[in-house]
Amino acid sequence: MNLIFVDAENVGLNTIQEIDTRITDKVFVFSNNEQIKILCHDLMFIMMDGYPIGKNQADFYLIAHLSKAISQVRYDEKKKLTFILYSNDNSLCQAFEFQCQHASISCEIIHTKPIQGQNTNNQEYTTAELNNIACLYKALKSKSMLVTELFNTTKLAQNEATKALNALVKKDLIARSSSNKKVWEVVAELKPELFA
Repeated sequence: MNLIFVDAENVGLNTIQEIDTRITDKVFVFSNNEQIKILCHDLMFIMMDGYPIGKNQADFYLIAHLSKAISQVRYDEKKKLTFILYSNDNSLCQAFEFQCQHASISCEIIHTKPIQGQNTNNQEYTTAELNNIACLYKALKSKSMLVTELFNTTKLAQNEATKALNALVKKDLIARSSSNKKVWEVVAELKPELFA
């Protein structure tokens, strides 16, 4: 028996129509979309909606329901079950896989589009964002400083500055100072190929 979880906000309507199920399978579709709700009714899939609108809200809701489902599985049922996730969201896939492995339940992740390789990170940032990253790095290179001071020095909008700061942290170019955790400092050389 399969318990199928569908991140419909991520994979869309067509994927739901293509899911091949048996009568014993349970399909949980996570979306607040009305069209998807109608489709789920026609296919006898369980619609999971009503969660807040916002970034990752469907993901949080899905993992909460996965945990609830896992908690209801008896020990003798574990070998008979497979939990399946339809999603292209790598973070959600990792969380789903972890929960299943932790409970010793087999799982399968189905991506509906090719997984992007690491070399596609170069399309992650626009020219404006790359300029913001360089601006923040240059400011920190001249002097270690608090995040508020850094944002004031660069005169970037808070959301732009935060994104640039996160990009520098992700590439291990800056870190919090060991002497004062509120202060950021440069820890590696900014090379163009890191963002090329």
